[in-house]
Amino acid sequence: MALLAAASPLASQVSPVSPGAGDSLALTVNAARRLALAQNPTLLASRQDTAIARGGLQQARLLRFNPDFSAVAPGPGFGGSRNASEFMVMQELEVAGQRGLRIDAAQFGLTRATATVANATRLTLADASIAFYRALSAQRRLQVTREVLELTERLLGAVRTQLREGEISILEANLAEIEFGRAQARVLSAQRDATTASLDLARLIGIGPGVSLRLEDPTAAVSAPPDSTRSVAPVVAPVPLPAPDIDSLTALALARRPDLAATVTALRETEALVSLSRREALPNLRFGVLAERNPGENRTRIGPAVGLSLPLFNRSQGLVTQRRAAARQALFLRDAARLQVRTDIATTVRALTAANAEVAVFETSVRQPARANSALLEAAFRAGKIALPTLLLLRNQLLDAELGYWQAWFARQEALTLLDAASGALTPPTDDGASPANPAR
Repeated sequence: MALLAAASPLASQVSPVSPGAGDSLALTVNAARRLALAQNPTLLASRQDTAIARGGLQQARLLRFNPDFSAVAPGPGFGGSRNASEFMVMQELEVAGQRGLRIDAAQFGLTRATATVANATRLTLADASIAFYRALSAQRRLQVTREVLELTERLLGAVRTQLREGEISILEANLAEIEFGRAQARVLSAQRDATTASLDLARLIGIGPGVSLRLEDPTAAVSAPPDSTRSVAPVVAPVPLPAPDIDSLTALALARRPDLAATVTALRETEALVSLSRREALPNLRFGVLAERNPGENRTRIGPAVGLSLPLFNRSQGLVTQRRAAARQALFLRDAARLQVRTDIATTVRALTAANAEVAVFETSVRQPARANSALLEAAFRAGKIALPTLLLLRNQLLDAELGYWQAWFARQEALTLLDAASGALTPPTDDGASPANPAR
C-alpha cells in the first residue's frame, strides 16, 4: 500500500512551521501529514487524554483515605477535671483488593487513552491526506479549465476575423461567443472549488487561511494541455493492479486498528470497575493510636485503636448498576468496532478496485483519444475542414475527459488512503515504540 511505508516515521519527523499571511508554502502529501501531526489543534487536544489518564493512574496508586485525627478535652461544663483527655489518630484501609482493582482500572484507562490518541492520529492522517489529494485534484481541474479558456479565447479571435471577412454566419459566431462565456464560468467554478479545498487542507494542517499552498505530488501526472499545436504522446495502457486480498487485510486491521483496541481495553476497564464497586460495599478496617491522660496523673497512656466502617445505608447499589450497564455498553461497542473494521476493509477494497478501473478507462479509452483529436481540431477548423459546431463539440469532449480523469484520480487516491486507514497502516507507533495492536482479537 502506498502510504504504509510513509506512515511509521511521521511521528518523529514533525517540524511545525508558522508561515504568515500572504506567504506561499510548497507542500507534498508527506509534509502535509507531518504538519497535521504537529499542528492540528483537534489532534493536539486529543493527545491530552493520555496525560489525563496518567493523572488518574497516579491518583489510583495513592491511599484512598487520609488519616483522621480527633481530640476530646472536656471543659468545666462537662465534669471538669474529673474526665480524661483523649487524642486519637485513625487510618482507614481498603480491604479485599480494592486498591489493586482501582489501579488496574486506571491502568486500563491509560491504555485505552493511548489507543484513542492513536486512533485520532490515524483519522487525522487520513483526513489530511484526502484533503491534500482533493486540493491537488481541484488545482489540476482549475489548470485544465484555464487552458481551455485560453484556447477558446484564441478561437473566438479567429471566429471574429472570419465573421468580418464574411466566411461564417452570425449564428456560428454567436456559438463561439457563448462557448467563451461558458469557459469563463467554468474557470470561476473551478477556482471556487480549488479555494475551498485548499482552505480545508490548511485548516487540517493547522495553517491560517492567508497562506497560499503550492501542492506537489509526483504520482499526479501533470495534465497535458489540450493544445492543438502540441504533439500527443502515444497511448500507453496502464499496468493492471492486483486486487487487494480482503481476508488478509481484515486480519491485519483486526490486529492493529487502535479504535478496536480502545474498545477492548474499555471493556476490561469497566469490568474492573464493576468488581471494585462490589467490594466497596464491604466494611473497611480502621487502625490507629489512642492517647489518654487522666486528671491528676503525670503520665499519658497510649494504646492501639481499631475500628470498622459500617456500610449500612450506602452499599454502592446504584454505582454497581451503573457500572454493569457501562460494561454491557462496552461489550456492544467492541462488537460494533469489529464489524466496522470488516465493513471498512470490504468497502475500501471495492472502492479502490472500481477507482483503478475508472482511471484505466480514462487513460486508455477516453483521455488519450480525446487528446489525439485535439491535436487536429484547430488546424482542421482553420483549413475549413470541419465546422465550428463540430470543433466545439469535440473540444468539450476533451474537456470532459480531462475533468473526469482528475475526478477519477482523486477517487483512487482517496480509496488508497481510506484503505491504509482501514487496515491500520496509518497508525503511528506508540510512545514506547510498541504497536497498539488489539490485545484480544
